[in-house]
Amino acid sequence: MESFWRRLRYYGLGFGLGLILTFGIFNTRGCSWTPENRVKEAINKRVWIIDNQTIKSFYKLHKLNDKKFHRLIQDADISFTESIRHGRHKVYDLTFTDGNNKEAHCKALMTDESFVVEFRPKSVGCKEVKRVYAQIVHVPRNKNLVYSDDGPKIKEHLRALGIPNDIQLQKELLNGYFDYQKSRLKEQPRPVHVFQFRPENNKRRIEVSAACIWYKDKIKVYSLSEERIHF
Repeated sequence: MESFWRRLRYYGLGFGLGLILTFGIFNTRGCSWTPENRVKEAINKRVWIIDNQTIKSFYKLHKLNDKKFHRLIQDADISFTESIRHGRHKVYDLTFTDGNNKEAHCKALMTDESFVVEFRPKSVGCKEVKRVYAQIVHVPRNKNLVYSDDGPKIKEHLRALGIPNDIQLQKELLNGYFDYQKSRLKEQPRPVHVFQFRPENNKRRIEVSAACIWYKDKIKVYSLSEERIHF
């Protein structure tokens, strides 16, 4: 019995040291099971967007660029008391140290079954800006993230646009803009995301709208439309 309690004490000591190392030295980054890291894992799986009218002033004020913003968000603190954690549409309150080495704030908006996360500076508020387009500031590292529907109609349309395969489609799509007006993030059962882009290899002056859904951890393009540019 004495041997059992000795082993139990050693186990408890080892477990305690492991927790100290994890929380103290690694600052919880090694713990995917903590609430904060589970939220960040969900954020990092998505495409990051920021409103076009906000991003320039936000980056300038805080001395940021896309890469620096992504890096700093990894160490951001999440205030769960100030966040909306329940329901289909979630809003997380983030605090991070900016490029001026000062405290900065933003909100991360995510919808279940959506592949985008929208960042909004808290100073801008949620309703002060009429959002039309958003710039893509980060995408997950996956060269096979985007694919098109198997239907012959959409395949033919892509070829006519000078887009021969899904790799090129992904490049075109993620170099474009997120369209707030045409997207329907409240759609059931899956939100509809619309991106606009101008094909590189197409000689016609057109802008393409691609409607997408999140399906099996990939972005599925299921519909295309185009409109001529007159300038």
